[in-house]
Amino acid sequence: MRAFAITGVSRGLGAALFTLLVEGGHRVLAIGRRFAPEQEEAARREPDRIRLHTADLADPPEVRTAFEALWDGAESAHLIQNAAVVEPIGAIGTLTRSELVRAVAVNQTAPMLITNDFLAARPEGRPATVLFISSGAATRPIQGWGLYCATKAGGEMFHLVAAEEHPDVRIVNVNPGRMDTGMQAVLRGADFPDAAHYIEAYERGEIPDPADVARRIHSEFLSPLP
Repeated sequence: MRAFAITGVSRGLGAALFTLLVEGGHRVLAIGRRFAPEQEEAARREPDRIRLHTADLADPPEVRTAFEALWDGAESAHLIQNAAVVEPIGAIGTLTRSELVRAVAVNQTAPMLITNDFLAARPEGRPATVLFISSGAATRPIQGWGLYCATKAGGEMFHLVAAEEHPDVRIVNVNPGRMDTGMQAVLRGADFPDAAHYIEAYERGEIPDPADVARRIHSEFLSPLP
């Protein structure tokens, strides 16, 4: 059996990936602050295969024990770092301290700690993958998105270093592109210089459904795995 851990599954891309993995018959560990009712029902039906680990990533959890249980009896295990927040949106100098601290914790500190726990729990030689769901914002400055750009860039570099240190583990930064998620809805309602671009793309029907993006990521990065 292949095992998967995924953060941020309550909606959007995370929910779509969760559904694909559960329907594929895999063992799934979901980590997040909240879960959809259908996810809770799936975990009640199959508690040995589907586990929901409640944790607020703004106060990053210690999950090594959960990963050790995930690995137990699995031929391979694969971590998808999906959880992120785009807010606060605003010019640097106008952001509150609490907003800054929370965004850094969720987008950067939590993925670093979780990847570290995952690799620490991995039995030597067992096939493994880490996908860090990043963004084009990691490689270009966008006014109003200073926190999001910086934390995604930092997360990418951390995982690039991890890939150098663990050549026998597939560690990849994945830019999923735009998709019609709650994050996109936040951007369409926010006040920043490029906001009109996101509204116009949505009105032209150019924003893919998260389920389509999840299938692409699954096909490109997860289907060929042992």
